[in-house]
Amino acid sequence: MKTNSHINSQGKASSLRFNQIKRTILWLAGIFGAIIGLTLWAFLRPIFRGIGWVISIISALVIIYWIMTL
Repeated sequence: MKTNSHINSQGKASSLRFNQIKRTILWLAGIFGAIIGLTLWAFLRPIFRGIGWVISIISALVIIYWIMTL
């Protein structure tokens, strides 16, 4: 006959196993997210800098044109 202590120990073991799996999934998600974030940062940062330069040059040309036509 199974006692309550036997049932409680099984519940604790499965709970510990679930916590280990959850912790492993969180670590893997963090590592995966870091890799994706660094990859996007490496590729998108130069693009955004280039867009910033283009916007600055266009703004400067528009301001020069505006001043010349006053």
